Order: sequence, then C-alpha cells, then structure tokens
Amino acid sequence: MTTYINLDTPITETVTKTYTKFLIKNVTVNVNSNATIIILLCPIEGDIISRIIEMDGNDYTDWGSDDNYLIQFIKQKLLT
Repeated sequence: MTTYINLDTPITETVTKTYTKFLIKNVTVNVNSNATIIILLCPIEGDIISRIIEMDGNDYTDWGSDDNYLIQFIKQKLLT
C-alpha cells in the first residue's frame, strides 16, 4: 500500500509551452454578423489544445472570402 504524505507548504511549478503551429478545425459563420473559429494549437512537446476565436465587426466585414486574411487574423489574436 502506498501512503502519500502531505507537504507543509505546497510546491507550485510553472510550465512554459511553445506552440509552433495551428490548425483551423472549424469556422461557423453567422451571415452578416460574425464568425466563430475553432483552432488547434500544436506545441513542440505535449498535448494539443483547442481555442475559440471570435471575429465580428470590421474584422468580419473585411474578411470577405480572403483565406489569408483569416489566417493573419488568427495569428494576431493568438498574440493578444
């Protein structure tokens, strides 16, 4: 039987992950309104995580059908 012993003072470990790629998993468009974008962030090591990014207002209007605009928009949102 294994017995765990409580620490008097908890230890906090901060882990930094570096993400180098993303995949656009899904884009849901509400015509003339906004878009919800689901992406998968891929780290150098570790688990892939998902993020939801909202696009509305002028960003949505400026998008039109330009896929490159969407990609640049996502990259910018990930930095903020």
